[in-house]
Amino acid sequence: MKFFSLFPVIKDKSVGMKLLILILLVAVFLVLSTLIGIVIAIPVFGFEIFKDMLALNDLTNPRTIAILKYFQVVNQIGVFILPALFYSQLESRSVSGYLRLKRSIKLNYLIISVFIIVAAIPAINWLVQANGQMRLPEWLSRIEQWMRESEDRAKLLTDAFLNVNTVGGLVINLIIIALLAAVGEEFLFRGVILRIFDDWSGNIHLSVVLSAIIFSTIHFQFYGFFPRLFLGIMFGYIFLWTGNIWIPVILHFLFNGITVVAYYLANSGIIENDVDSIGSSTNIFVLLGSLISAVLLLLYLNSLTKRNVNTR
Repeated sequence: MKFFSLFPVIKDKSVGMKLLILILLVAVFLVLSTLIGIVIAIPVFGFEIFKDMLALNDLTNPRTIAILKYFQVVNQIGVFILPALFYSQLESRSVSGYLRLKRSIKLNYLIISVFIIVAAIPAINWLVQANGQMRLPEWLSRIEQWMRESEDRAKLLTDAFLNVNTVGGLVINLIIIALLAAVGEEFLFRGVILRIFDDWSGNIHLSVVLSAIIFSTIHFQFYGFFPRLFLGIMFGYIFLWTGNIWIPVILHFLFNGITVVAYYLANSGIIENDVDSIGSSTNIFVLLGSLISAVLLLLYLNSLTKRNVNTR
C-alpha cells in the first residue's frame, strides 16, 4: 500500500521532530477533511446544514444527531486514519509494512487477547467508578467544575448517539463508534505513536505507558482517564508482543461494540436499562481476581510471542 513514491524522509529524525510532523499532519488533515466533509454534506443534508451547524446543542433533534454522527465519521478519518497512513508513508514508504497490516492473525494470540480484555472488565469498571469520584483541591475548584461540565456534555452526547432501537441504527453505531474508532485510534496511537516512542527509547514499558497516556488524554474525558489509560496499556503490550495491529483493533472494536449492543438491547427493552453496571463488582476478591487474571494472561501471551523482534 503506497500513496506516493516518497523516500522515508523522517526515518532518522528525532522523536521530537517526528511528533511535531505527526501533529502537523493531524492539523492539516483535520482542516482538509472538515472542508471536504462540509462540501459532501451539502447534497446530503442540503444547504440548511450551515444553519443547523449553529444549533448542534439540540440533542433531542434526530437531524442534529445525524449531522453529528456524520462529522464523527469525518473526524475519525481526518484526525486518526489519514494522519496515521500518511505518517507511515513518510516513515518507511510502506504503509502496510510500518503498521503491520499484512500480518496474518494467529488464532491463539487473538483468543488469549480477548480473554485478557474480558478478564479485565471488572477492574476497568471499578476504575470507572473510582475515577468518577475524583476530587481536586479546593483551590482548583474552578478547574474541577470545568472538567465536570465537560464530562457531563460528553455523556449527554454519548447517550444521544447510543439512543437507538432499530437494527439500522445499531449497525450505524457499530460502524461509527466501534469500527472506525477502533481502526483510527489503534492505527494512530499503537501503530504510530507507540512505535515512535519504541524506536526512540527501546524501552517497551516506557513506550506503552507514554502512548497510553496520550491516548487517554486526547479524549478530554477526565473522569474516564484511568480506565482508558489501563486499556491503552493493555492494547499497547498486545500490539508489541503479537506484532499485529489488527489484534488490538479487534479488541478495541469488541470493547466498544459490547457497549453499543448493550445500549441497543436496553433501548429495545430486551435487557435492563442499567447498562453501565454490566460486569461491575465491588467484591474485593472479584476485583483482585480480575486484575491478576488479566496480568497473568498478558504474561502468558508474552511467553508465547517472546516479543516479536520485527515490530520495530
